[in-house]
Amino acid sequence: MTKVSLEDIATLEWQNYAAMQPMVAVTPGVDLILRDDVIITSSQVFPTPDANHACLLRATRETAPALIAAVVEHFTTRELPPTVFVSPACTPVNLPELLTAQGFIRQKEQEAWMVLEKLEDLVRSAPSARVEVHSIDQSEAMTFARVFLKAFGMPEEYTGPMAEVLTPSIGLPGMFHYVATFEEQPLGVCTLICYQDLAIVGSAGVIASRRGLKVLSGLIARIYADVCAAGCRRALLQTTAEAPFERFLRIAGFKTYFVRTGYTMA
Repeated sequence: MTKVSLEDIATLEWQNYAAMQPMVAVTPGVDLILRDDVIITSSQVFPTPDANHACLLRATRETAPALIAAVVEHFTTRELPPTVFVSPACTPVNLPELLTAQGFIRQKEQEAWMVLEKLEDLVRSAPSARVEVHSIDQSEAMTFARVFLKAFGMPEEYTGPMAEVLTPSIGLPGMFHYVATFEEQPLGVCTLICYQDLAIVGSAGVIASRRGLKVLSGLIARIYADVCAAGCRRALLQTTAEAPFERFLRIAGFKTYFVRTGYTMA
């Protein structure tokens, strides 16, 4: 793992959420709280930890209990299970123990936050001529949602709600939603947010039964072109730690900057 200062980790986490502000502003049912001592994101549509969690808690030993209590109240009043993601930039250092004492359970899977420090260092494979990638308009929100849910093994009944939430952000400046097709069949998706000098890549997925068709290579090629055109110098991507995709990203030139661990109240 690359050695990164705690302040650089905090800055990277902050940028990731600050970049979402334009999207949150136009998306019904989604809230984002950015404070010096905590970041909280919540969604009434998707009751998953990815959409509903607190992070970058920065408290003292004296103030931590009250901050944890405020996080718990935020989610319980919305009838959502409280989740806190702990990164190395969180304080106090015994925050995991404090969460466990309050009834939070450590999740097995961890998030790897990976950075491509220089875009020109990206190792790319040639995309297939049979794969076409385009940035969607609002009429294709259902297609994006359908492919995303299938790629990540999520219930199909989320398709309509996800498309409804997604639609307002399509076309926002600096935001791109991509669909990749193989011989006109939609098989992969990805989202890109260009924020300052940082390209934030998310929601990247390919339908499992159709992997190996260079769909991902096609997505990477299109994203790389758009990121360079936007003037970004670095790229950020999150994935499951120790998963095959993390190893793929390392081969492509990304470095693991830090790992976050989720704690969810039972």
